[in-house]
Amino acid sequence: MKSKNSNARSKPSMMSLVAHNLPNNPPRWPEVTEVVGRILQAYRQEGRPWERMGEWIDRVGWKHFFASTGLVFDKDMIDNYRHARTTFNQSAHVRF
Repeated sequence: MKSKNSNARSKPSMMSLVAHNLPNNPPRWPEVTEVVGRILQAYRQEGRPWERMGEWIDRVGWKHFFASTGLVFDKDMIDNYRHARTTFNQSAHVRF
């Protein structure tokens, strides 16, 4: 959810997962639309003018973000890259 590469206003930030295990129900994806709508509604109510969503989350904190959106925080959403050596591609060989 929250990830950016530009540094126009603040330093680049890492991506964070806020909802997982959402079903894939094309073509309208109602469950995903509902979650995104909740996030945008909370941002609209509490965000300051010209404030980016990531800046709003940094300002209010993750605990308040989950409380205001009604999303549930789960311990499985934390990725500390503990087993990254076994899951990432470790080869220097470029594959096409």
